[in-house]
Amino acid sequence: LIHFYKRMLIYLLELCLVFGWASCIRPRGVGAQLAPFYNPSADFSCMDGSGSIPFIQVNDDYCDCDDGSDEPGTAACPNGKFFCENKGHSSLVIPSSRVNDGICDCCDGSDEWDSQGKCQDICMELGREAREAALEAARIAAQGFNIKQGMINEAQKLQEERSQQISDKEQEKADLEASKDEKLKAKEEAETPEKEALDFYRQLEEEERKKKTELEELAREVEAEQLFSALDTNGDGVIIAEELQARPGLDTDKDGVVSVEEAQFFMSGNEELSLDTFKTVGFALLKPYLDLEQQKEDPTPATTEEVEYESGSDLPDIVDPGKQDEPEVYDPWRQNQQNSDEHEDVDAFDEDEDDEENDDEEEDEDYDVHDMQDEHQVPPPQDTGAPHQPGIEARYDDKTRSLIAAADAARREYEDVERRLRDLDREINKLKEGMEKDYGEQGEYMVLAGQCFEYTDNEYTYKMCPFDSCSQRNKNGGVETRLGSWGQWEDSQGVRYSKMKYTGGQGCWNGPARSAAVHLHCGTQNTLTSVTEPNRCEYEMHFLTPAACQKPEPGLHDEL
Repeated sequence: LIHFYKRMLIYLLELCLVFGWASCIRPRGVGAQLAPFYNPSADFSCMDGSGSIPFIQVNDDYCDCDDGSDEPGTAACPNGKFFCENKGHSSLVIPSSRVNDGICDCCDGSDEWDSQGKCQDICMELGREAREAALEAARIAAQGFNIKQGMINEAQKLQEERSQQISDKEQEKADLEASKDEKLKAKEEAETPEKEALDFYRQLEEEERKKKTELEELAREVEAEQLFSALDTNGDGVIIAEELQARPGLDTDKDGVVSVEEAQFFMSGNEELSLDTFKTVGFALLKPYLDLEQQKEDPTPATTEEVEYESGSDLPDIVDPGKQDEPEVYDPWRQNQQNSDEHEDVDAFDEDEDDEENDDEEEDEDYDVHDMQDEHQVPPPQDTGAPHQPGIEARYDDKTRSLIAAADAARREYEDVERRLRDLDREINKLKEGMEKDYGEQGEYMVLAGQCFEYTDNEYTYKMCPFDSCSQRNKNGGVETRLGSWGQWEDSQGVRYSKMKYTGGQGCWNGPARSAAVHLHCGTQNTLTSVTEPNRCEYEMHFLTPAACQKPEPGLHDEL
């Protein structure tokens, strides 16, 4: 053992003579930063404090320290570290277990020092390639950083423009708020006389409808009395079942005979029908059957006045409601109604009650302000170019039409102000949201908002819209699948504003909602360079942009 130590000392002295004292005091596999811990003139203390040994035992191919720090240049310790100096290229630290394993891990071959020149020193060649790549990266970084300054300036201009737009819109909003009260007052003032005029016409309409109803009731009374007389064949003032059995139209089972049961059905449980009972019960039940009987006997349509019942008596004439005496007060609506009815044959005894009900529905209209606006829009007296509906404008006189037109105009002006105020609120909120977003440390990413960038692989076309959303679609067409909406900034490797996170995308089948992470890299152009799916429904995108370029370090070019 003493002989071995003597050989090691001689070897260290030879190293001192060949490489100089600096290299002599730094054992093989030790970096310059750790050299102070390896002092040949003192005992070596293990890095983990587990003990100390004579310095001569460092790199003696025997592991004395638990952390392997005493054997950096040999493979004796499995947890030791070997430092590759790699002059001309980047230094490297490898596990000391790789020392003298026959594989060249260091470009200078220092890890295979006992392999008799098996590894060649290629550090200068590799360093040249690395320096060229570093120079190119530095050039791109410098150029991208200059472009980034322009993006920052553009962002500042956009913020100033948005601030001015918000100021302008808020001023317009204040003006409209003041105008809104005036428009509301004008609308209410215009609607008051309009409502009074329409109420007047509604009252006239109700009077006409009431008069028509009274005439119809009178006609029904007369018809019911006429039918009662026709059925009361013996004239005793009541109708009995035997008298109904004489009417073939009441043969409901079509066996050619009106049975007692059939007659009792129409008697509605009464032994006899007086005129009053007939009007309330029997008339409505018997009339359809007797009408059908009359049609079979005389297929030619006949009016009520032409139908004669078996009693031989005819229906009395009823005064035409259109010819009733009108009030002496001038009423343009009544005048127009009479003019429009001159070419119609108004018959108060029309047997078709369905037509009468339809007429009632057509006449039963509610004339309030909103109905006039929505259903019976009346054009102003002057020609506005809008299509006129026949008969509508004739319902009112010129003064009423003018009032309606003025109220409509006031309503439109008020609604226009309200609509514009809603639009302004929406536009102001959108501008404020845009200004409050985090577009980077100096707003450098703001100019990317509103743009979209695409990348196409063998199957899909991916789209990334900064601060909005990410999506994919089949390159041959089809529906877009949403990969996520803008979420937040995330740090990548401790660098702020280096990763965008998009979340809440379309759900996967039996899986989570899709999401995407966009890694930002320095580049001279805005380009989406790659998209992968490292985990199910989790997408990873890489995006080059000048906004990610940092200011080059001074003297970097000279060092390279």
